[in-house]
Amino acid sequence: MSHQQSSSFWKKVYSYIETPFLIIEKIGYKYILGPFRWVLSLIDPLAEKIEGTLFKRILQVIIYPLFLTLCIYIGFELIEGGYTIRTFFGTIVMFLIFGAIFAPLEHLIPFSKKWLDDKEMPTDVMLFFGGKFWGDYINAPIKLATITLVVQEISPTIGQNIWPSGLYPVLQVFILLSAKDFFRYWYHRWMHESEFMWSWHAVHHSSTRLYWFNGTRSHPLEGLIASILWGIPLAFIQAPVEIVFVTGILGRTIGRFQHTNMDLILGPFDYIFSSPKNHRYHHSKKVEEGNSNYGGDVIFWDILFGTFYLPKGKTPSDDIGVGGMPNYPQTFLGLMLAPFNYRKIKREAEAIEARKVNADK
Repeated sequence: MSHQQSSSFWKKVYSYIETPFLIIEKIGYKYILGPFRWVLSLIDPLAEKIEGTLFKRILQVIIYPLFLTLCIYIGFELIEGGYTIRTFFGTIVMFLIFGAIFAPLEHLIPFSKKWLDDKEMPTDVMLFFGGKFWGDYINAPIKLATITLVVQEISPTIGQNIWPSGLYPVLQVFILLSAKDFFRYWYHRWMHESEFMWSWHAVHHSSTRLYWFNGTRSHPLEGLIASILWGIPLAFIQAPVEIVFVTGILGRTIGRFQHTNMDLILGPFDYIFSSPKNHRYHHSKKVEEGNSNYGGDVIFWDILFGTFYLPKGKTPSDDIGVGGMPNYPQTFLGLMLAPFNYRKIKREAEAIEARKVNADK
């Protein structure tokens, strides 16, 4: 079989495998998201009416601190008495309610009207459930076994007496949030500065819009490596379970805001947390902007290590995605295979750019 015949054969195989996924995505977009899209479109005229009003400005200022405060309060309420079935379902209900609030607010006070187009959402939903299955049944056991083995080999007693358990619980939450993000910062920075690691992380950056749900867009294998590498040092911190639980809820809430399409006024919060504004620069197609603001929850590690980017008087662009790769996959199967096909995608992107340059001459 010649190279051309082999290539044609694998293209047909890929097409057959991809077809059912494309059908699911099309059905999801048209029939499942359709009613929600119609309801949310009713909010769009209201966005025009509140433009320039004091009401809009109050919303822009209070939403972020209000939600962070609520998630900490609800978190401690849910974990009171230990981790139970009430805690589990309460967490799910809490984030469903948050989503039901976030989506309308993104239409009421949008940062970018272009980002209201929800054509990517079926793919994000499939990535979410695929990632959840992988995370719960494959990633979690491997991570737990690896971390347990490493901790036992080094010393299971390290860190038992260093956690400041006497401090006010909310303060402990912010200490753990910052410690966790220190390790996460370096891993995230490595994913951007190493081409091999970027070939996996580019899946997260493939989205052409930011909205409350697509923080979950990532390749499952990236999550496995990440959770092991920065999970091991965290295992030695040994914070109380209630602090770990509330920190997890706070981190996921920050993540929802980090990718939101709400136009918020955050002031000093832009210099404390990984906020919507500074994270939009992180998703820029321009390398000098995108290779910045690596913090997942807090941003002061970026400030300390010189990777913070938030120029005054400038607004982040809503033209985001994988820079230099207009051919980067956008379907569920395409994104799952993208890290394995990265060199091919890169060669095709270079050929597209070369043809464009020749056409301009």
